[in-house]
Amino acid sequence: MNLSEVALLVGFAGIYDLRIQVDELKVRAWAESLDDDMPLAEGKKIISAHYANSDSAVNPSHLNREWRYRKASERERERGEIISSQIREAEKQKAPPEVVAIYMKQIRDSLKKGQNAEVEKDSGQVASDL
Repeated sequence: MNLSEVALLVGFAGIYDLRIQVDELKVRAWAESLDDDMPLAEGKKIISAHYANSDSAVNPSHLNREWRYRKASERERERGEIISSQIREAEKQKAPPEVVAIYMKQIRDSLKKGQNAEVEKDSGQVASDL
């Protein structure tokens, strides 16, 4: 937010809470304290939510904490969507049960042959495939 947006935000908080007086020093202090990437609209939402649930005065730390929480939640939601998408894609690529059954039969047959095969002869050489 730029300085004029911070002034609007402090004024918005002052509408909810008469303890918050808007003056140049307070606006500059809030501007230095608020996270740079917090949009004005999000700051207003956070203030509205704060006063809907609390009668304590809002300050920059409240706003920063909630803004960081919202960003982290959004990143986690996006991460979850990516993982879900990857799982759906993997499900599409999964072999049908009939194909799996054929491969499993081939593997079992190979293992049965291997159980009957002589693995090593007394000469120390490996036995040939059957």
